[in-house]
Amino acid sequence: MSDGTVLSGKLSVIGSRPLTLVPFGEDRQRMVLFSDILSIDHQIETNSMERPWIFKESGKAEKVYLDGQYPLMNFKTRITLVSGGTLSGHIISAAMTLKSDEGSKKVFLERQIKGEVGQTLADIAYISNIRMTANALEGGGPISGSVEGFGRVESVTALDNERCQVLFARVSKDNLFDFGTVLPGSYDLCILTDTHVLVGHSDATPREAAAGGALQEGDLAAINKKFPLADDFFNDRWILRLRGNRSFTKALVYQRRDKFYEAAKWTPGGFLWHLEVWGWHFADPDWKLDKHYFLIRHKQKGGEQNRKLMYGKALDAVTPGTACHIQPDTGAHEEWTFIRNLE
Repeated sequence: MSDGTVLSGKLSVIGSRPLTLVPFGEDRQRMVLFSDILSIDHQIETNSMERPWIFKESGKAEKVYLDGQYPLMNFKTRITLVSGGTLSGHIISAAMTLKSDEGSKKVFLERQIKGEVGQTLADIAYISNIRMTANALEGGGPISGSVEGFGRVESVTALDNERCQVLFARVSKDNLFDFGTVLPGSYDLCILTDTHVLVGHSDATPREAAAGGALQEGDLAAINKKFPLADDFFNDRWILRLRGNRSFTKALVYQRRDKFYEAAKWTPGGFLWHLEVWGWHFADPDWKLDKHYFLIRHKQKGGEQNRKLMYGKALDAVTPGTACHIQPDTGAHEEWTFIRNLE
């Protein structure tokens, strides 16, 4: 703590939402599991003594300031991951439970602290540092690669099979891609070029779902009965493949729409299409939809070439430390399976 107090025990977030951070320079949230964290450094970004106030009149901006002062602190947070990488940004305030031999207590990791009137900045004690001593620095590493023979690379994404998040790679003009250092686990990659979409779609699932029963004949038909109820924006949508198990089923989904708001401005003569993975689970007797994972969102203009969607085992469950060299079939064996034209 900031006042020098040291607490130790087993720390867990209250609720189902993982620790969430908005990184600097990004307009999206990143969710981080405690098992992936080595340390959290929580530092004051700005602090000041403020006067309390109220609005003079409802619906108007004019304020009336009251007597006294209160301390106001805003924080920035740096998370060091077991992969060796770091995330810096603004945390979404989280309530946590710390269990020790002395019992359980609530502790709070806060984005902002507003003190009471009469307190000073020195009166506020806050979490300044968390060390996850049980987590090991191992298993992470880089994922990078190159693409040749499939046109110009436009984007590369990866579905983290353990944490169920989509990562975005840096892509260079010479068809190289680099995810940087990623966390331990496996990743299904998806490559968008100006002529193709190359996708990995493995059976890998989060660890807690690994013991789920195997998919059975008829599961696709059963999911297709629920599928039309899950999204009412796209005119046309198809489940292309199922992978995983009955506890965590990964459905590869293609959706398209040629009429939508401002369609004439953005896609004259073209259409909007998505390639996604939808997570399902079987809750006897029905299938339940859990979440959508967006691999590609593309506004295709009129005259733009329709891509060929192909599955490749080289993009399945890629592990950290892998350098992927993606190229067409060499003739020695078939590496790619054609799924459909994206039209």
